[in-house]
Amino acid sequence: MGEGHLWLDPDRARRAGADLHLAGASVSARRTALGGQIAGASAGRPWGRDDIGAAFDRSYRAYEESLLRAWAGLGRSLERLGTDVVTSVDANVRTDTASGRRLDGVADPRGPQR
Repeated sequence: MGEGHLWLDPDRARRAGADLHLAGASVSARRTALGGQIAGASAGRPWGRDDIGAAFDRSYRAYEESLLRAWAGLGRSLERLGTDVVTSVDANVRTDTASGRRLDGVADPRGPQR
């Protein structure tokens, strides 16, 4: 961007959006795999079932659920954002092309300029 102008490289921006979507899919896959292992391991209550273990479990569950929910949400958000970037780039290119055609069709009232 320079001197008040915005320059968009559509191919590069589309690739970046696709990469962002893939990053989100990767985050989601890691959440499914590792998050499932975390939830599975904690379901056995390895900290014990005595009073101290029960107190730990009550506190831990809230944090575990929040972390796993946020992790899943982050993956979905990155995927959506990547898709939205590609959609936005395509819309901008279509708009720019259509505007260019309209401007090309406008006749200069002064006639051809040399």
